[in-house]
Parts: sequence; structure tokens; C-alpha cells
Amino acid sequence: MDSGPSPASTSFRKAVEEAVARDLGAEPPTGTSVVASPSREGSRNAVAYPMGERTVIWCSPALAPRLATLVRNAAISNDDFAQEAAELGGTFSGQGRFRLLLSPPHDIDSGTADLQVLSRDNPADCALIQDFIDACPEADLDEAELEMGDLDPVILVTLDQQGAISAYASTRPWDVNPNFDDVGILTRPDMRSQGLGTAAVAALARQQLAAGRVPLYNCNVDNLGSNRLAEVVGFELVQTVSAVRFD
Repeated sequence: MDSGPSPASTSFRKAVEEAVARDLGAEPPTGTSVVASPSREGSRNAVAYPMGERTVIWCSPALAPRLATLVRNAAISNDDFAQEAAELGGTFSGQGRFRLLLSPPHDIDSGTADLQVLSRDNPADCALIQDFIDACPEADLDEAELEMGDLDPVILVTLDQQGAISAYASTRPWDVNPNFDDVGILTRPDMRSQGLGTAAVAALARQQLAAGRVPLYNCNVDNLGSNRLAEVVGFELVQTVSAVRFD
């Protein structure tokens, strides 16, 4: 018998619906709605959140009129959104998966990983982080949204035998709901496939849960390694979204 949505799914959906209500100034309607959010000003992406009886398409105020034909009484799927947005001139950017962790992560064997908490306010720690950034490809840094001038407030890393960062996990309050911690992870190319990223994320998640925070993990559907990491740690899939870019 279907027991209904899990607590994690319910918590995530409530957070999204509250954010939508703030942008709309009213409860989100059933069916498909286009929500112009000031926080997305300047973005060329529109993102669809299919949530049962309603689908929310979040975009910048400038994009909202272009997407007006997508508004209807029925909720559309991710695939429907991608197809219809393409007919309006958009380019499909991909699908993302959101996962939440409400209970302690699975036990992860960190092996000999040296786990350390760093501070963005400590010059010595920042020097380590800069060396790590210099050792990672630009594309990986972009995907992880890691840049020296905008470090997350909470940082936990693994160090190699030379004391350099081998895996970097960090988190900041999610822009949709600040009670959730948006987790990022990046492993140095020469240190991958050793479980270091998994160990770092698990340790970070455990730390944040103990502090009363809710870890949130978001990655592209096509990123098999990142999806596997989230599953191993124990994150629960709560939402799949689709993004379309308009140039």
C-alpha cells in the first residue's frame, strides 16, 4: 500500500512552495505556473519543478512573458516542459536531481583519509584552498561553483600525505530555503576513485545534521559518479528538475 510522500519529499516540496508563494505573493495554484523571481534576475535559464498536481517553472522576470503559453490547469512533466520550451526557442540544458538527508549518513569507511575543517577566514587555510583550485580543471571548478572570491562558510576537506587538499566539500544555505545546506564536492583529479569525496561529504553531512541543519545535494542526472556518491552517503531523491536556456 502506498504510504504517501516521505518526510524528506514533504519537507523539500514545502520549502519550494513557500518560496514560490513569496515570489507570487499568494499560494501557488494547481496546474502549471510560471513564476518570475527577482532572485533570478539576469538568468537566461528557466527551471521546471514538477510536484504532483502542480508544476512550477521558475525564471527571471524578463523571461516570464516568453513562457506564458506554458501556463495551464494541468501539471506538465519535465519532458513536456523541455519540448514546449524548445518550441519557444529554448535549448535544453539538462535535468538535475535534488536529494535531502534527514537522518545520519551511512557509515563510510574513510580509510586513511585525513579529515579537516577549514575556515575561509584563515589565511593558511585559504592558501591550501588556492593550491587546490590551481590543481583542478576550470570546467570542474565551474560545475562545483568553487571560486576563491566566493567560498562557502562551511568547509571540510581531506588532506593527502603531503598536507594538500585531495577532496573538498563545502556548504552554504540554499537560496530557496536557508534552513537547507547546499552541499558541494570536488575531488582533485589525481586522487579520484578512492572514496575521498564520499568520506568528505559524509563527514560534512554528519557535522551539519548535528548542528540542526538539513544537508541538500544537487547534481546533474548525467553525472553518474556524483549520483552514486549521494546514494552511498544516504541522501534521498526528492525532486528531478529540468532546465532550458534562452539566449
